[in-house]
Amino acid sequence: MYSFQGWDSCQKISYILSTGMTLRNLSLMAVSSLVDVEHLLNEWEIQCLVLLSFGLQVFLFLAADVRRRSLSRVVGVLIWLAYLSADSVAIFTLGHLAVHATGPNHQLVFLWAPFVLLHLGGQDTITAFSMQDNELWRRHLLTLAQQVALAVYDVSKSPWPDRRLLAIVMLMFLSGCIKYAERTVCLASARPDRLMADFLRGFEDRIKSIKEMQSIARVGLGSSRYLSSRAFSKFSLNPAMDVMSTDILPSYDWSVSRDIFADLYSKVSRLDHPSKEDYFRQMYRFAEERLFVCYQRLYTKAIFRLSPLGAFLHLVTFLSTSAAMVLFHFSVMGWGHARGTYSSVDVVVTYVLLAGAVALEVSSFVLSMFTRQDLWSHPVLCSCIQCRPVIGLVFCLTCGECAVRLRRWRPPQHWSQKLAQYNITERSAQQLAAGRSLLPRCIAEPIMVGTKPLLVTNDLKTFIIQKLLDADAMLTDSDFTGSRGEVALSKWTGGRLEDAAGAVLRESLKDVDFPTSVLLWHIATDVCFFRSATATAAADNPADDEEKKTISSKLSNYIMYLVFKCGVMRTSGSQFLLLKAQDEVIVHLTKAGKDEAQQEGKKNACHDEHVAMECLLRSGLLERSCQDLAAGNAAPPPPTPSAIEVLGDAVLPRAFRVAAALDSIRGRQRDQQAAAGGSCWDLIATVWLEMLYYVAPRCGASFHRQHLSTGGELVTHVLVLMYIVGPLGYHPDMLKRICDRGLYGYVL
Repeated sequence: MYSFQGWDSCQKISYILSTGMTLRNLSLMAVSSLVDVEHLLNEWEIQCLVLLSFGLQVFLFLAADVRRRSLSRVVGVLIWLAYLSADSVAIFTLGHLAVHATGPNHQLVFLWAPFVLLHLGGQDTITAFSMQDNELWRRHLLTLAQQVALAVYDVSKSPWPDRRLLAIVMLMFLSGCIKYAERTVCLASARPDRLMADFLRGFEDRIKSIKEMQSIARVGLGSSRYLSSRAFSKFSLNPAMDVMSTDILPSYDWSVSRDIFADLYSKVSRLDHPSKEDYFRQMYRFAEERLFVCYQRLYTKAIFRLSPLGAFLHLVTFLSTSAAMVLFHFSVMGWGHARGTYSSVDVVVTYVLLAGAVALEVSSFVLSMFTRQDLWSHPVLCSCIQCRPVIGLVFCLTCGECAVRLRRWRPPQHWSQKLAQYNITERSAQQLAAGRSLLPRCIAEPIMVGTKPLLVTNDLKTFIIQKLLDADAMLTDSDFTGSRGEVALSKWTGGRLEDAAGAVLRESLKDVDFPTSVLLWHIATDVCFFRSATATAAADNPADDEEKKTISSKLSNYIMYLVFKCGVMRTSGSQFLLLKAQDEVIVHLTKAGKDEAQQEGKKNACHDEHVAMECLLRSGLLERSCQDLAAGNAAPPPPTPSAIEVLGDAVLPRAFRVAAALDSIRGRQRDQQAAAGGSCWDLIATVWLEMLYYVAPRCGASFHRQHLSTGGELVTHVLVLMYIVGPLGYHPDMLKRICDRGLYGYVL
């Protein structure tokens, strides 16, 4: 048999050509090469696995918080793969330690078993990837018991010529068990049924506080009496956590908040524009910070670290890991016969694991100080340490004051600040272009079909909060979230729009289910938006109209995304209407001039909806709808359609009738203003805002919890804002004082 050990590829080829080796000799050479490869894998497999496990932990520590600020699917998939692979690689490594750690130069391999437990404990920045991980906390508890037993078995098989190595193993076992137990406890404390139990534990106090608010509202003492009441002290907690804990019914008495905060509404209305903008920005920032606390509670170990026990265990982990690194240095580089007896590669790998563990602990502590600047104001800790100067001294020594100053100078970005969009016209055009592509449809559609998220602008935030604090916008009845746009239509028209246009608008808002109403108004808003985007129409529109047009388009596409992509309040009938409307759009695009439509579709249909909407506007649907509307003015109003009639009729003609009704109102407005004042775009924007208020408390707690870890949703922020100024009793006048101090609070 030929032996080519130590030869490179060129030497082997030269030898084969010079000696004229037979096919049998070549087969023997291939077997020898495979043996060499197998020997190489057996020699270095465990080292590579341990380093891979450590690398995954570093990646998770650095990238886990990125998912809160990104809607990118690539980022989400990478973190998901790393999260799942981290546990799989760690368990696989632990199972192979005993098999591959043989020979006199591999005594350090058994030292790596506690590091695997440390890696299974995960990082403070990502305890759970999704809420399903919290629900499966018992599985993690069972895995903890199994892997600890397996690690003990692996370590027990190795002889220990140096007692310092045994001490290192015990120290790292302590750190690994603490980290893994912390992860299991955090998962169990953030499971949905535990959140519901915590919410119900104080529900009786909430009922009493709401009754007290009602009595204050009936007497008419206003916010001054409320700020000193028991209700305010009970509700000064985290309203966002209530949103995450239970499906709060949208039937609170919102009029109580209106009566108590009437003086606040008038005060806000009298502020100048810069002060008002600053006030609204502080309110939105306050809601963001509240939701950031919820994210830490549900998906990280940060809230557990707030407790004295969590801080103590963090300190124990850091000290034990640091002591293990010092002992290892003395054991390998120090005294006795042990010096120089270990494999140099194993020594380097062990140094990397020890130094990396210490670095991750230090980085986790520093990062926690910059995200939890009120750590030392925690009520449990304050009750243990009565001396306030001691708390302040410890806070300054742990860089807490630096964290506060840094956050005041540059507030961190907690969320993506993006608004997902779903436009049926653009989606239909993209599907048509994907069908004409040379690629298979299953490959072309994921690449070509999609809408880029838009930035949540300050104008949109101001518009949302301003309506919440507008006394005229508050309903006269007790249900603030019961309107889907009917109240906005009634106020805008002054109740005097009794013609066919008013009947069509009322029917589209009130007489059909909510998803169908969203679909009809979405198409109608698109039609009005593109009709007013022409040069002649744009010249007549003031800047305020342009702002309301942009807000209306954003909210229209966003609520479509919530209903038809996320499934909020979606029914089988509404999903059928969506598919039906898409088919109708594709049919009209195909008929609208084959040469021109196909040429423009190949160029633009995959990127925007302009070409598709131009084709729809040229189809004559709007003109026929205007003619039907004019003929309907002289005829009695048609009866309310049944659900079967809505499902059986074509969707586009019904949606274009809504657009024609809005266009007729806009045409009349050129000659005389509407009863409530403002333009047609004021009406459209307010209708979409009422729909947003309507859908926010009906999304469900699971929806809000799920999307906290995927960039956040505007509807979640809106719901928290609604409860801040609503029945939960968070007086907005306190926000300026809280924001100026830089302490948003972490009390749950």
